[in-house]
Amino acid sequence: MSNILQNLHQKIYRLETIVTEQKNEFYSTEKKYVRQVEIYYLGKMKEEHQFQILVVDFDFSDDDEAMGQFFKKVSYLFDEIECRVDEEGNITAVDNLFFLQMRWVKIQTELSQTHKGEAVDSYFSRVSRLLENENELIEFLGSYHMFGLLFNGLLQSFDTKRKRISPQGYTEIMTPVMDGEKMMLTISSENLEQTEISYFRGLFVFKGDLYEEGFTEVKKDNTHLKHSLVWIG
Repeated sequence: MSNILQNLHQKIYRLETIVTEQKNEFYSTEKKYVRQVEIYYLGKMKEEHQFQILVVDFDFSDDDEAMGQFFKKVSYLFDEIECRVDEEGNITAVDNLFFLQMRWVKIQTELSQTHKGEAVDSYFSRVSRLLENENELIEFLGSYHMFGLLFNGLLQSFDTKRKRISPQGYTEIMTPVMDGEKMMLTISSENLEQTEISYFRGLFVFKGDLYEEGFTEVKKDNTHLKHSLVWIG
């Protein structure tokens, strides 16, 4: 599936996360987090593909609120990622980890001037620990709310149904379906009862070597998450 990975070069995608929270029977809130992402294929080294991911625009629906502004500034930490990816589309290494660590020192210093308290300190510590453990960082970057819709480990084969265990513990079932010129991977789930997730599904659409769009949808407690990706140029 190297051609799909290589064909990500100079592509622009719109990544969106919609968070709907049911506060009570009569009231719910919705927040949207949109990123415009440019992908650059840097070449192949042995069995791994090298990429640069640039987030060139952020649009958060709550960035007029104090906490929305806070999380948007933290998001800038991950607006430039250099990584390696295997043939299946899994992130295997972060090549600019030191750059991210140094950037976090600067961002944390700036945010600490205006944000104080035990909760803020705890959050800062979690981010710092994440950047000290490359394996955990890779898992974080490969999650659906980060870049998991781009590098999702689903490129092994479009010929047969496959299963894999999600980080949350349930089983994702990938079923390839041909629709004219397009190949669709439908994602269903099983063993949800063993997790806190009550609903999960997804869909990824390819036309030849072009990855056109994808989404995943998750329900947990009173929260509904939808992560989507669309090729825009």
